[in-house]
Amino acid sequence: MKVLLLTPSPTHLHMGGFATVSRYREGLQQRGHLCEVFGGTSEGGLKQSLEGTLGRFKPDIVHAHDAWRSGVSLLGCRTPWVVSLSGEDLHNDMVEDSRGALVIEVVKRAHRVLVPNEAAAGLVEERVPDAVGKIDVVPRAAVRLATGGTDLRRSLGIPRQRFLVFLPGGVRPIKGQHRAVSLVRVLRAAGADVEMIIAGPDQDEEYAAELRRLCAQQPGVRVLPTLDQGRMGAAYMDADVVLNTSFSEGAAPTILEAGILGRPVIAADVPGNRELIRHKETGLLFDDEEAMAKQVLALYRNRSAAGALGVRIREDFQRRFDERRELSTLLSAYSAA
Repeated sequence: MKVLLLTPSPTHLHMGGFATVSRYREGLQQRGHLCEVFGGTSEGGLKQSLEGTLGRFKPDIVHAHDAWRSGVSLLGCRTPWVVSLSGEDLHNDMVEDSRGALVIEVVKRAHRVLVPNEAAAGLVEERVPDAVGKIDVVPRAAVRLATGGTDLRRSLGIPRQRFLVFLPGGVRPIKGQHRAVSLVRVLRAAGADVEMIIAGPDQDEEYAAELRRLCAQQPGVRVLPTLDQGRMGAAYMDADVVLNTSFSEGAAPTILEAGILGRPVIAADVPGNRELIRHKETGLLFDDEEAMAKQVLALYRNRSAAGALGVRIREDFQRRFDERRELSTLLSAYSAA
């Protein structure tokens, strides 16, 4: 089978999506399929023509990752095509006035619609009845990143005994990083020796600038630029807890990456995160900033409980989010298309 994979670009701003597409390509190639990736250029890179690529490569199927950023370009495509819906597609773009109609049209016209869990499938069926019968649940794989990269603590001068909170992810309003700005101040007032690192690409320049301005006023909070995949594994291992503050999620790559490495996770209580984390069993979920601070403080004061959460989430992810299962369900969706 010849598969053309479409990824959001520029890739340095959409590293999670590009990592997923790259994993699909590698897995498909290992099973003997021929794959190309379209859109995988960094900012300023050579822009390809989708029409020209389709004509040259002649794929059997086209797979767009993210309905708004990639799927819209396939409206009218005569080659069978499928679309993977992102968390932002599901919870924001699909209901937004300026984007909703196009995203829904993508869902209607796609030969198959891929979602990360049953809850997302139910949401799509509710909002787009035309999609009933062509939705496939393809659980995202939890892939263990290499952990031999640069040590963040050493490079930033953070003592080993200091409790380090790591908040990774694209910097844009829906990710809600501003909710954690006052976290370190609140915890230090309670006597905790805590520091926090926020790291990710600036996906919304205005929001990123405001976040940096707010963080500059908070001792113990640092905002770093994007860390490449070679450094992310080490960054997770440096953290005592990995934080997610999103207002909506599909299947957050950062939670999957942290969990498979056995790092304790505290995440916003939103549908996508509830599919990944079982509250108080494999991680902690919070409703508001006050609850978030209390949960971080609880793990600060009870390191053995934090360690136990890390062990349980790793074991759970190893069982539920296997790469072989991801690829098998992906190929089933292709066959149905």
